[in-house]
Amino acid sequence: MSTVQIDPEAPAVQPAPRPPLWFLRPQPHDRRRHLLAIAAFVVVVALAGPAIGGTSRANQFLVNLWMMYSVAAIGFYWIFGLAGRFAFCQTFMMAFGGYLSAWVTREGYPFIAGIGVAMATTAVAAGIVGTLVRKAQHFYFAIATFAVTQVGIIVFARADGFTGPNGQTVGIGAPELFGYVFRRDAEVFWLFLGVLAACLVVGALIERSPMRREAISARDNFTVAHLAGVRANRVHIVLFMLGSALGGLSGAMIGHWQGVMGSDSFGIDLTIGLFLILLLGGSDSLWGPVIGSAVFVALPKLLSDIERFGSIVYGVLLLAVVLALPNGIAESVRRLLQRVSSKGAGDAAG
Repeated sequence: MSTVQIDPEAPAVQPAPRPPLWFLRPQPHDRRRHLLAIAAFVVVVALAGPAIGGTSRANQFLVNLWMMYSVAAIGFYWIFGLAGRFAFCQTFMMAFGGYLSAWVTREGYPFIAGIGVAMATTAVAAGIVGTLVRKAQHFYFAIATFAVTQVGIIVFARADGFTGPNGQTVGIGAPELFGYVFRRDAEVFWLFLGVLAACLVVGALIERSPMRREAISARDNFTVAHLAGVRANRVHIVLFMLGSALGGLSGAMIGHWQGVMGSDSFGIDLTIGLFLILLLGGSDSLWGPVIGSAVFVALPKLLSDIERFGSIVYGVLLLAVVLALPNGIAESVRRLLQRVSSKGAGDAAG
């Protein structure tokens, strides 16, 4: 009896042609709901951020850092949460984007050009890496991306002409838009809030899009999705590129904000931190990265008064949250709101 050979690179069912930007076309009611939530979030942060940051310079620093970690974590959410790819190179993309933007502006180009180059180049780099290791799954993909990070850190430390001595770039120009220079942390706050809001809007477009559904179907059962006509590898590579572009954006923004760049700031600790952010906030929701980043940034500050036992308490609290809320804080809050809403509707009906 003859057997039929299935080419793993070609879908069993050829999908119908799709219109341009098909993967960014959510349903109208989904778009409205997400955009209203983002608008409410921006208003709350615009009111609370200056109030928190105004109490001390350290608090303003943490608020700004939270927003940029949220941007990087949203990108990682697309890679890990939606595509299910254990990518250990998100922090490498952050460092790469920071160095690129610093180099572009050092050559005399404007800040916005540096940001654009950082995002485009990190997306292309992710596309190349994703294409080369597209057949690797789970642990093997993680090892491949971890190797990319390790090699990149070594190159950054030795490429003095690009990064500076020992990978340290200093004197990076402050962010500048339309002739206005954002020098103080309180000014940078508004720029970062606008960047985070824009990333959330893009995330809202993806959240109920066909690309998200296809990525999740391929993540949960690659073979079935492939036989159903889903171009799983292509969808995962696109999400890898988009997520890495946000990593590059975050790293570039941090570099211009701080005025210095060093590869040691984007090492394995932050890589693990990004995984922790998604575990805390929730890897199944766009708001998970934002909530997880807030917890990740705020907890060390809140525990600073018990410095002697701070690390122990920090670890215990993180373990308790992960065990008590295995689906993340965002999912737990969503279920609680649904329960309250259902109870209120039931009481009204009664």
